[in-house]
Amino acid sequence: MSKTICVTGIDGAGKNTLLELIAGNLKSFVIADIWDIMNRSNETQIFNTKKDIDNYLCSLSPDSRALFLAHALKYSVDKALETSAGYILLNAYYYKYFATEISLGADSGLIEDLMKIFPEPDIIFNLEIEAETAALRKKKFSRYECGMVLNPDIESFIKAQTKAKAKWEMFDKTKMISLDATKTPKLLLSEALNIIKP
Repeated sequence: MSKTICVTGIDGAGKNTLLELIAGNLKSFVIADIWDIMNRSNETQIFNTKKDIDNYLCSLSPDSRALFLAHALKYSVDKALETSAGYILLNAYYYKYFATEISLGADSGLIEDLMKIFPEPDIIFNLEIEAETAALRKKKFSRYECGMVLNPDIESFIKAQTKAKAKWEMFDKTKMISLDATKTPKLLLSEALNIIKP
């Protein structure tokens, strides 16, 4: 049976970097993330770029956006579970997206119900970082990660991510392994691998 490993945190925490490093140390894995709905479908493509999805997200109401994100995530997880990979690596998973959606006005009852449809990962790494530090790592900002402002910039990113980070209290953090995202990728990888493959 596949072992599920989640790497989550706010935008700019370094999730992609750590996931790619972890993947490089595993023999059999599949990465599941929100973008799979764009990359894996054999049907007519609705979205061709990440900017297409960003624009679409910004056009939706809070609850409809939460439902779309849940759909995209569930599609990704279901596809990953159909494989025979030894490890399923979950990028961000619902933690990042649902905390963001609550901060943007989604109904908390809806979010709680949506959380129930997702399997709990075997290991959850939460990359802890302040929004100000995360912002300095970003070369460009999307509207969604900046609270859907028309002109995303560093100030709107910090404001939106700080607001979203406060909503992480809705999750059971006792099930998460906190990693200091200000450490070097090499150190973070070593800490993660010691837990994944003790």
